[in-house]
Amino acid sequence: MTTERTYTLPGGLSAHRCQPAIGAEVSGLDLTQPLSPAHAEDLRTALCAHGVIFLRRQEAIGFKEHLALAEAFGTPIKDGPDPARPQITPVAAKAFQREGTASSWHSDGNYSPEPPSVSILRALEPCTFGGDTCFSSATAAYAGLDEETKARIGTLRYRSSLAERIPKGYGHFGSSEKWDELNAKYPPVTQPCVSVHPVTGARGLYVNATWALGIIGMDDAEGLPLIQRLSAEFYRPEYQMRWTWEKGAIAIWDNRLVQHYGVPDQTTDRRLERITVHGGAVLSIADWEARQKQLAPA
Repeated sequence: MTTERTYTLPGGLSAHRCQPAIGAEVSGLDLTQPLSPAHAEDLRTALCAHGVIFLRRQEAIGFKEHLALAEAFGTPIKDGPDPARPQITPVAAKAFQREGTASSWHSDGNYSPEPPSVSILRALEPCTFGGDTCFSSATAAYAGLDEETKARIGTLRYRSSLAERIPKGYGHFGSSEKWDELNAKYPPVTQPCVSVHPVTGARGLYVNATWALGIIGMDDAEGLPLIQRLSAEFYRPEYQMRWTWEKGAIAIWDNRLVQHYGVPDQTTDRRLERITVHGGAVLSIADWEARQKQLAPA
């Protein structure tokens, strides 16, 4: 990763880093025009380098352009509440209310056997004051651990479940029927406490208190404090950045490289739309090492 604050990507777009550990604003892109292969590659490169990237002044685009942008990162997931636009998940919150703000540190879809790889969130009617989103680097959180802790958690997995963590009456999923459908679709799974990025090989801390219900092989008296301790690494300011929304802004983040937190202090109603992209099973250190052996020349 470059140490320059502002630099030019190979395809011509510019990146301005938000913080040393995480985030970059990418400029030089008009999404009302077709996304060129070179610019799409720039976006993917910046995302791998910084975990989360941001685009401003894209208020002229609509669903079609939002979808095309998401397709630059993979195949969009179709589980939204609108049959005409199943790729869209509405993200809305009322003024001075916590519901709908995603106000806990997490990465999206840990309850799925194949969590989404990338999330693309577009501001339609952002809050005029408050309602920021914070992001924290999973790679920095892992790198900052002492070697003893890294060795201890390198093979550990945690249990996650949609049904056990999200109440049926929570409006995020649109209806009770939709919740039942998703609950049947996503039975309890396990995820690695340490993930390895499938493109870069970077190791990241993947456990979080929002979705981790217990460490496999540990009783709660031992496992839950470990989950809390590891999750607290994401609270360190040196691993974080804070994004203030404006109309037409877009945030794109890699769920394997960052966690995020919606700050529940919006002073007006806000409305955003998210598209998430399919990902494979989260790679553990052992998974990555086995894959590297398979790819090695004989």
